[in-house]
Amino acid sequence: MSKRITLKLIIISFLGLLLWIPLLLEQGVIYERMSFRSQVVSDIASKWTGQQTITGPIAVIPWQMEYQENRWSEKDKIYKVITQKKSGKYLLLPTQLNSQADIKNDTRSRGIYQIPVYSGSISINAEFSNSALLKYKQQIEKKYKGQLRWGQAKVAVLISDMRGIVSEPDATWENSALKFIAGSAIKANIQGISAEIPNFITEKLKNTTLSLSMPIKGMEKLLLTPTGENSHISMSSDWPHPSFTGRHLPTDYQISEEGFTSNWNTSPFAGDLKAVLNECQTNSYCNLNSYAVGAEFIDPVDMYSQAERAIKYGLLFIAVTFMLFFLFEVLKKLQIHPIQYGMVGMALALFYLLLLSLSEHIPFIWAYTIATIACSSLLGFYLSSVLKSTQRGGWFAAGITALYGLLYMIISSENFALLMGSILIFSTLAIGMLTTRKVDWYQLNSGIDKKHNSDQHSNNVAENAKENPLPQ
Repeated sequence: MSKRITLKLIIISFLGLLLWIPLLLEQGVIYERMSFRSQVVSDIASKWTGQQTITGPIAVIPWQMEYQENRWSEKDKIYKVITQKKSGKYLLLPTQLNSQADIKNDTRSRGIYQIPVYSGSISINAEFSNSALLKYKQQIEKKYKGQLRWGQAKVAVLISDMRGIVSEPDATWENSALKFIAGSAIKANIQGISAEIPNFITEKLKNTTLSLSMPIKGMEKLLLTPTGENSHISMSSDWPHPSFTGRHLPTDYQISEEGFTSNWNTSPFAGDLKAVLNECQTNSYCNLNSYAVGAEFIDPVDMYSQAERAIKYGLLFIAVTFMLFFLFEVLKKLQIHPIQYGMVGMALALFYLLLLSLSEHIPFIWAYTIATIACSSLLGFYLSSVLKSTQRGGWFAAGITALYGLLYMIISSENFALLMGSILIFSTLAIGMLTTRKVDWYQLNSGIDKKHNSDQHSNNVAENAKENPLPQ
């Protein structure tokens, strides 16, 4: 390959690397705007309520016992009987749990940002059996050879953000009304509410029921923990774009423009809640919230994530355009100056900044359309002069528009984005290879040099004619 073509390729490659700088700067702007939005979310959460996770109900029964223990006395060289005391709390989960969340969604605005918030109510019906309590008492008394005494039982509900409880819950244990206070009565996780259970039966086998209804508010996400051995959780909302999250996906759901409904069913085989409960009882750590299920109320068009995905293809688009320019030079014997390459590359790079700034004020699809039309029109007008043909400029503008159309399909498709991007890169390479398959790169320079020398000779003749006009 000739030195002229090699030098041109080196210059074009260097220009492409230089144009990576504005793309990186624009990507930094995207991350900065995403950070601003996160600050707005935190600010609204500090004044409204954050994401909510509701865990419970859980019956909390304190206990204490005295037992005798033989200990060796070094002083008296005999075993002595010493009275020891031991205490703790037993956490009893319901055998059956039915939870229903009815949610109404809204948005809160701060500047150009809108954050989804919600309010609604949660209804809980739970059935408790004290069989596990009686079994635990038998084990402890057998181990320590003492008499265990139960204290005042309470029912607790863990709530991640207490500001979401806007009024006192309405609850009954059997037929007795409960009076809730702040604090969960579980030392390992004190965020929540609790109420004393009147006449809690601890001496004989008994099944009891709890009914609880409470208002709730929060933002972005609502999770409910299936604490029952067998749990059924249902959630309904007027938000049409949920993202189901948590330990389990719903067993069934329906989504429409009017909202969604979803249901979760869990069994004793779905997790190791008892192991987590033991950690809560020893006051070391209570990680029941990790078993929660629910939904995120997401914005279906996240302009920043789509802009970020689009700009990742920026360098590829510049490389494709430069390759087309170079092939045009090779096949049409038309020289394009490196500065003209740079101008076109800058127009392609600024597309993403224009897209980002527009998408903050209008829907993303319209922002993308306007940015595409603006950049394609500018390039078409400019290239009409560079390529010395309005038709050529129009074809290049149409090609750029088609590339941006393909890019929109890629960034809009979450499941097939990688596949479509790979097909685009492969197709671009295939077009370049097929177009230049018959080009003799070793002989290419001669044609270019001849044209260059011919143009130079014509210019010299014209200049000599002006300096030495023929006599009249």
